Amino acid sequence: MNFLQINDNWRVLSESDGEDSANVDFPFDALIYRNKDFSRADGNRNGFYRSESLCVQKRIEFPKAERLFMEIEGAREKADVYVGADCLATVTDCAKYYVDVSEYAGKTHAVTLSFSSSENASKYTGLGLSGGIKFASASDSLYIAPDGVCVSTVNNDLKAELLCRIDVVNDGDTARSVAASVQVFNARGRRVTKKARKLRIPARSEKSFYVPLKLTRRYDWSIADPYLYSATVELIDGGEMLDSASTKFGIRRVELEDRNLLVGGKKTRIRGVVARHDNFAVGAAAIDVAESRRAALLKECGYNAVRFVGVPAETALDALDKAGLMCVVDLFDVLAQPKAIGDGHEYFKSNYERIAENSVKTLRKHPCVIAYGIADCPGESYGRGEGAACGREIAELINLFDDTRFTIASATELVPTAEEMIKLGVRPDKVRSAEHGDTLLSLSREKNAFRDLTADWFDVADVAGYANLHQRYQSDMLAAPKNIIGVGSRPDRVFEIIDETDSNDVLGDFVYALDGLGGAERGDGFVGSRCTTDGDIDVTGKTRARSVYRKICMGARNRSIIVVPDPESEDEETESKDGWNLPRFLGKPVTVKVFTGGDVVALYLDGKLIGRKLAGRINKYIATFNVNYYPGKLEAVSFRKGAECSRCSLETASSPKALKLVCDDKKVVLSQGNIAFVEILVTDKEGRAATRAQREVEVSVVGDGELYALTNADPELSLPSSVKTISVYEGRALAVVRGIREGKMTVKVTGDGLLSNKITVKVKP
Repeated sequence: MNFLQINDNWRVLSESDGEDSANVDFPFDALIYRNKDFSRADGNRNGFYRSESLCVQKRIEFPKAERLFMEIEGAREKADVYVGADCLATVTDCAKYYVDVSEYAGKTHAVTLSFSSSENASKYTGLGLSGGIKFASASDSLYIAPDGVCVSTVNNDLKAELLCRIDVVNDGDTARSVAASVQVFNARGRRVTKKARKLRIPARSEKSFYVPLKLTRRYDWSIADPYLYSATVELIDGGEMLDSASTKFGIRRVELEDRNLLVGGKKTRIRGVVARHDNFAVGAAAIDVAESRRAALLKECGYNAVRFVGVPAETALDALDKAGLMCVVDLFDVLAQPKAIGDGHEYFKSNYERIAENSVKTLRKHPCVIAYGIADCPGESYGRGEGAACGREIAELINLFDDTRFTIASATELVPTAEEMIKLGVRPDKVRSAEHGDTLLSLSREKNAFRDLTADWFDVADVAGYANLHQRYQSDMLAAPKNIIGVGSRPDRVFEIIDETDSNDVLGDFVYALDGLGGAERGDGFVGSRCTTDGDIDVTGKTRARSVYRKICMGARNRSIIVVPDPESEDEETESKDGWNLPRFLGKPVTVKVFTGGDVVALYLDGKLIGRKLAGRINKYIATFNVNYYPGKLEAVSFRKGAECSRCSLETASSPKALKLVCDDKKVVLSQGNIAFVEILVTDKEGRAATRAQREVEVSVVGDGELYALTNADPELSLPSSVKTISVYEGRALAVVRGIREGKMTVKVTGDGLLSNKITVKVKP
């Protein structure tokens, strides 16, 4: 099919008079530009954003075509699609949605998209499209279905044996016979193989065909070297090309063998992270540059896999393909049994077949995707509602469209009902006396209710997914050996999780290590917090000390970092925002921790030895010191087997004096997301980070660009991202700038009592 992007210049309609007030380009999330409402006690699930709406319109010339579809990708949270006055579809999920607009082909019409979000949502939803909108057209009644081409690896031992799947649609009244020509190109665009096959498609039907391919010289897609090929399929009838489609793919096999995950024949342990659909400062908009930035950041932090709940936008998947990160996607957040108000369970039965089909067709093209999750710990995992039958039906749908990857059924420990406890043999009078959920939970653990109630659910998939249940790995593996993977664990249990995972032949684990806008369903937020605050990476993309600690637990023995727990907090794990700047504690004892891969740590203050402490595995790779605070340079030297393996330091900063701007890529490409991230840092006169600074900074952009968003990592920030002035948090803020035409833009930042600074970013076509 031919595709035509229609993402640019959508007019935002005012709710009052229907007139346009601004233009937006998709992907776009309007919710980050709206005000928050901190009056709701449970509002942190959705970042304290109120129920909002967005209505955009564009007058479009529809292409002439035999068949014409409008592809809507990543609707956030609910979208009504109008052509003229006709509402053609209501989209309630983020999977691709195809609206048949063939009757409008060749004419000009006004297209209206009306979005709405709910303040009762169980997570941050966004408002707009995380992907985008485009036309998919075919000039003949016989064509390749959207996302109808994928290439899988059958064998890559000596010669790479591939299988190209082609889904062909015949909307005509007679059967058709055509030839399919398949060509494969390497990363340089050079053709490496070609094959043709005759196809016969019955009238009014869709049929799948398979074309085997072989490559004698090939490069595998791997975490270390994510090599990508491309395949092009052409349908030819009487020498005339009827339709064509292309896709990227990688050569790699994923297998389960003796409770081990083999990727390309090599045993691989998943060190994964659970990613939300909001991407830091740009919200739920899946912009090329932002997705590539996040993927590179995760790779740098030592992760090799990402887990999503709900299919992400193609842009996010492309970034994972290129970065060499594996991916697991749960097709559904919730099934027919509700978890919370506004979780979308009411739409499940009417939409699940379409969502499963479109999601798998999107995901199967990407080599990063290694497995499909059925749903994110639904109530059905305990046999509620239709129980395992629902999960089994989804697993069968997955295998219908892609049988080359394994499936995961995930569950977490739920509070059982009285009926469930009685069914497990607990006396009714004992159940009735358990008035509170905690008591019922204790009773369920005595009876091992989790294992019994989830047995049927886990049987529907290849792998059992355990959410925040690492303490069950050993006992459950001994009771009934099976493939287990951790699908969602707390980031503050990193040592225990990795230890339990590695010692019990668990496939790996995914942790909640990315802060997000809202999403405090695990109790990791607090009343008044507009974002989660316990991740390794905050909402501006800054890595915290615990990220280094995670890499150490994963095996990095040449890394170390000094952490000063907040002396004013009762929680010893709370890192001080001030580093080694604690004037209120002058001469008083404070705790200093050194996360290190070494066995022994020597701590110095201004070159004077304070003491030596043991670290190593026995102390969970942490050396703890009690130090009387005095300003200066605190330095830790780590030793492993008697030799120095790393050193790190913290230094007291003086008064804030200047602004420092950091931009990793000082050019933007209009066709590839056209945004750049500028980090704003407050420093002292020696250039050291002034983390205690509480100054306001103002950002202006002149030239061929504009300010797209401005934010910081403050969990209580109440300002929308459309502001131009913001207070730094821990001495930092983040500006996202957007190119609007070819040329260059200059970003200038000023602050009260600070030396201003500016940076120039080129804008390329």
